[in-house]
Amino acid sequence: MLKLLIADDERIIRETIFHLIDWKKYDIEVIGLCQNGLEAYDMILDESPDIVLTDIRMPGMGGLELIQKLSQTDLYIQFIILSGYGEFEYAKEAMKYGVKHYLLKPCNEQQILECIEQCKKDYSQAILEKQILKQQFPLQIGMLNNVISSILNDCLCQDMPCDPIISQYEPYMDFHFTSYRLFYVYFLEQEHLPQYLEMLQDYVNSQIPQTPVYGAYVNNTLLLFLPDMGGKPDQLKQFMGQIRLEKQTVLTELKEASYTCLLELLKEVLEKLKRFSMIYYINNFHIAATCNYNVFISRIQQLGEGIMEGDSEAASQAGLLLEGIDSIEFLKQLASSIFLKITSARPSLSTFELAEWLMKLDRETDLSALKQMVMEKFLDFTREKEADAATSSMTQQIYTYVEEHLQDPNLTLKQIAENHLFMNVDYVSKKFYKETGQKFSQYLTKMRIAKAKHLIASDPSEPIKTIAEQVGCGNNPQYFSQLFKKQTGMTPTDYTASLSSSRLSPAR
Repeated sequence: MLKLLIADDERIIRETIFHLIDWKKYDIEVIGLCQNGLEAYDMILDESPDIVLTDIRMPGMGGLELIQKLSQTDLYIQFIILSGYGEFEYAKEAMKYGVKHYLLKPCNEQQILECIEQCKKDYSQAILEKQILKQQFPLQIGMLNNVISSILNDCLCQDMPCDPIISQYEPYMDFHFTSYRLFYVYFLEQEHLPQYLEMLQDYVNSQIPQTPVYGAYVNNTLLLFLPDMGGKPDQLKQFMGQIRLEKQTVLTELKEASYTCLLELLKEVLEKLKRFSMIYYINNFHIAATCNYNVFISRIQQLGEGIMEGDSEAASQAGLLLEGIDSIEFLKQLASSIFLKITSARPSLSTFELAEWLMKLDRETDLSALKQMVMEKFLDFTREKEADAATSSMTQQIYTYVEEHLQDPNLTLKQIAENHLFMNVDYVSKKFYKETGQKFSQYLTKMRIAKAKHLIASDPSEPIKTIAEQVGCGNNPQYFSQLFKKQTGMTPTDYTASLSSSRLSPAR
């Protein structure tokens, strides 16, 4: 049941609205009738209503000032404005703060109910979007933790400073403009680390949700860091200072340091980690151990440079090197590191497709199957590089034209050939197939589905009809859904659900 508050300085109006409608029938509870904005503001802070029906002009604090003041809070409230004929400009001002509904006095029962029903729909949609974002948050944090651990591993194995390493990962997160706070928890015995992290996770999830927390553990010392925004580090520090572990032989000691950016923080963390052969990365408050496989790491980094250039021999050697790895967790970490780097170095490669592949990587539990999966990915990169090198200027022009006109539902190779390339369509078709190994229609469908998957991931609440239009399927969501299922094995709705429920695991 949603909660409704009514605010109007005219008693007869607010009481009439209250008695005019059987609110319980519409699953609404009226929690208060207020005679001005000041009274309404206090009650809103106390009762957190879902819908506020307010007059625009009231003594003390009017409806517009009330809306402005509440826009600065984290409350989600649907406002319905009551305004007289000459007050419409006030209503327009309120709409700058997201207000969608207004009623012109005098209004009747039907008009009020129509606004209420729309508010209920908006509320349901907002809750759905919030749930989707909450489900996707672990995916985002998982990817970012992979980035952090990959940077640290790269620096450690190559004995290099952070600056040149980080430049390869800048497409993924901000290293220069966000301040960070680093906490040291000293004398935390390793056997008690899981319990400590579990307590931290419960606190963060309940008190400061959607807060990214990163970390590492070495030699009885836990290093935790997070963006220094909104007072959240102070809240976390206060909680950490209160943690007591019964079986700890000594009390933990908490210290902190502030940094102007993530780059400076990572330099400090690197100095702390480089002396140790065993490092435990913290991802979503789970422990991921990594050993000092210096031989494997150094060699795979060298081979990675060859793979980036399309060297098939380098890919084969990398595959042979994988056979010497007997830790599935280390292999996952190594693979995520090298493929993040390759993708960032080649703008033509999709970071979203990489994220999908990393999800599959994380779900694999068989070491042999994992090695095969990684080897195939190595070869895919080299084949894509070779294909890029082999394509003619004509094919590259087709690629560019399709990318720029993907939204056009009438896009055809004939159109491109005759109006853009000024060439015979039969010749263009044969040459395109020879160079790419696929027909133009197959390529076009592949691009449309890839764009659709990206749009769904960016905004899962976007209507299927809108996505269909944006990828060139016109005003035909049914056709788009059939095409999407044929290519992916899932409907767009099923794909959205699978994306939301998937979880990108910690760096290993």
